[in-house]
Amino acid sequence: MNQNAFLRLYTLLWGVVFFFFGLARADETPDLYFTEVHHCPVEPEPEWVEVYNASGRPLPVEDYRFCNRAKNWGASQGKAKTRRDTVAPYETVLFTRDTLLLREYLGFKDVRLIQYAMGYLNNTAGSLAICKGDSVIDSVAWDKSTVACPSGFNPRTGRAENTPGFQKTIDSRGSRGAGTVYQKAPFTFKLSTRVVRVNKTPLRVYVESEQSVVLKLLDSAGREQWNMNVSPYSNAWLNIPLQHLSGIGVAYISLSSGRYEKLVGFLLRP
Repeated sequence: MNQNAFLRLYTLLWGVVFFFFGLARADETPDLYFTEVHHCPVEPEPEWVEVYNASGRPLPVEDYRFCNRAKNWGASQGKAKTRRDTVAPYETVLFTRDTLLLREYLGFKDVRLIQYAMGYLNNTAGSLAICKGDSVIDSVAWDKSTVACPSGFNPRTGRAENTPGFQKTIDSRGSRGAGTVYQKAPFTFKLSTRVVRVNKTPLRVYVESEQSVVLKLLDSAGREQWNMNVSPYSNAWLNIPLQHLSGIGVAYISLSSGRYEKLVGFLLRP
């Protein structure tokens, strides 16, 4: 058997393993999973894959690797330990061989990139999987029928997608908006009112979450005026101290858990 035939057989066997793993996990959503694969972009854009941390906790990058690759994701991060040694709760990360070139292609800095020597992805048919130790966490496979090059695709919908760093959401009841969505919001909330009168109408916020939530009051310029940490399972109405605002007009309530954040405005009237 020549080398090319051996490599094709090796790739096929891994694809079969990933396929049956996918069947076994069909009803489960792992904490960490693929959300986009771009295996055949137009040059010079480098190949890249997007991974999302759906859990409510930070995940150490050194615990994970792409199966069939020896180095863990933290290998390119250097020896110094920093907060970047984890994938934050609800954070999206892009993996690529060339972070500088991909950053230039994207044109914005809001999404996190990690350089990783994952080899060249097969344009015709291939597969990739995330491993934690010897366990397969998530996997994806593609062929010519998956998507037409140079488009990337979302493994969870099977459709073409090019939204680096962006995840759609569903609410706690699983309600879906237009299109297919795949990220569950880590908390739900509601305001008692969107129009508040100074010294007359109180503003209260109801937060329901299994994770800690940071609640902030922002002025019309987006500057933080007050904050508090909402404990998990508190499920209670919280009074917002509006005396921290210096004037009337539009103000904002910010709620965040990990990298997931929601911002809602309200009107403060005399």
